[in-house]
Amino acid sequence: MKLKLLEKRKIGILAWFKNNFIIILILCAILAMIISMAIGLSQSVWFDEAYSIMLAKQPVAQLIHLTSVDTHPPFYYLLLSGWGNLFGWGEFALRSLSVLAMGGAVIIAGLLIKKLFGIRATLITLPFIIFAPFLLRYGFEIRMYSLASLIGIAATYLLVSALQTSGRKQILLFCVYAILVALGMLTLYYMALLWIAHFIWLLWRSYSNKESFFKSMWLKSYVLSVILFLPWLPTFISQISNGALAPIAQSMTLENLLGIISFSFVYRPIWQLGPLLSLVILFVIIMLAYLSIQAFRLIDKKRKQYLVLLAMYIIVPVAILTIIGLVRPMYVERYLAHVLIGGSLFVGVAISLIINKVSRVTKFLIIILAPVLLIGLVQLVQVGNFNFQRLQKPDIGSASLLISDCGTDRVVLAADPYVAIELSYYLSSCKINFYSDTLSLGGGYAPLSNSDLRIADPEAQLKSANVIYYAYYSEAKLKMPTNFSLMNKQTFDSLTIEQYKSGNY
Repeated sequence: MKLKLLEKRKIGILAWFKNNFIIILILCAILAMIISMAIGLSQSVWFDEAYSIMLAKQPVAQLIHLTSVDTHPPFYYLLLSGWGNLFGWGEFALRSLSVLAMGGAVIIAGLLIKKLFGIRATLITLPFIIFAPFLLRYGFEIRMYSLASLIGIAATYLLVSALQTSGRKQILLFCVYAILVALGMLTLYYMALLWIAHFIWLLWRSYSNKESFFKSMWLKSYVLSVILFLPWLPTFISQISNGALAPIAQSMTLENLLGIISFSFVYRPIWQLGPLLSLVILFVIIMLAYLSIQAFRLIDKKRKQYLVLLAMYIIVPVAILTIIGLVRPMYVERYLAHVLIGGSLFVGVAISLIINKVSRVTKFLIIILAPVLLIGLVQLVQVGNFNFQRLQKPDIGSASLLISDCGTDRVVLAADPYVAIELSYYLSSCKINFYSDTLSLGGGYAPLSNSDLRIADPEAQLKSANVIYYAYYSEAKLKMPTNFSLMNKQTFDSLTIEQYKSGNY
């Protein structure tokens, strides 16, 4: 009798969730957006974000030109330009574009899991998306990563929807899928890793179902996506060899492979893990292996293909980067932000498949995986947008407050174009001079190329100023004119602002 009552109660709860699913899903997305935005608004805009804003403020033709000499495609910058012109250039408005894209990704991810595995699997999976540190971290970044996540998960939803239908509706869905594939490539070139994962999965699926590869509608959709991308293809080819890529690439070593897991759960690289967190990550790795084996063992044949899709969502991109890394280092952790959502979905679905078929002890161990994400959330709140390549915590907002006046007799001097672009957002009304020994600049510095704000010889060019604000990272390498004296110096993490005054002032 008690078992029957318990079963009825479970059915009643699931029925309630089913009837209110869309509302619950939207509330979950809103929760993730609130968390991400709250963390984001406590961070300083840093170089990559300031560069995005600088490009977005350019006329369209100049924006596209500057993009063409850098390393990324133009779609996000164009979208940010329209967004900024419509809603303003404040931090909340600018971050909201990325946060909304992340929220959209959460909603579509929930719809995808419900479509493929049912509402119960979706409810178990949602916490692994909502509190995923990596998704939240790049949800507030004024960059293209959360938009790439949205495009990737939306394309995946359309792909499986197209495969589950036929006729005109299938043709329409595959056409929209092709548009998203091309749009993804115009947003972030690393999206190609996900499209390759889709392609490999489709090949595997066709072989398993003994379907004709050459007659498939999905192959035609890829041809269409290539045609749509063709106008930008020459620019893409030139970007590959233009030398604009920053020297931060990494090979996919064992440390970085394990780092993907540590970033995904506790938001720390392997080299930052202490003894306790090392044990936590070891536990996570063991549980992920166990979940994967058991989930594939227990799942039925019909749904197995979709579990394979979720696995390939993350495994194929990592495998490709590992192979490429043997020849040329490419990996930077943020460039996998758009595929890690697939890993979160896989974990949630795998848990839903086996949770009722294991012992109480094993069930308890599995459930612990969700609270582990809270460790990552706390860590994310603490470190914010710490740059793990430069080992710097951006605090440009606070540093810029020291430069209270940048009138005609006062000079703001950045140690290099990097610092100049970082300062540009908070000191938008100032003329920010910068040191460079070359007049022509490319890549992310291209907006400052041939600028009349370039300083090549501070001694000769700054003698007429009364006050100089000198901003630099790590250590000062420039010498101020001999008639200037240091009056104030403050350091914000690695960024230092020095104030010099002329002896005649």
